[in-house]
Amino acid sequence: MPDIRALIDTYTPEQRTAALEILDACTRPLQVREIEGLLRLGGVSRSRAVKMAGTLKHMNLIAVIGPEQANG
Repeated sequence: MPDIRALIDTYTPEQRTAALEILDACTRPLQVREIEGLLRLGGVSRSRAVKMAGTLKHMNLIAVIGPEQANG
């Protein structure tokens, strides 16, 4: 993996600003409704997803993944 700091130091000020804006957008914590929606897409019932999202919101999640699907 490249040294991120060294890579960013090679960017122009405009490139650096754009890269940091993208990084901020990709790593912001998910909102409760986003967590709930992702859990629902994963097959969790609505009532359970609401409860789980309420609990998980304090963890500042940036992604919800899995389980992997067997059929590819």
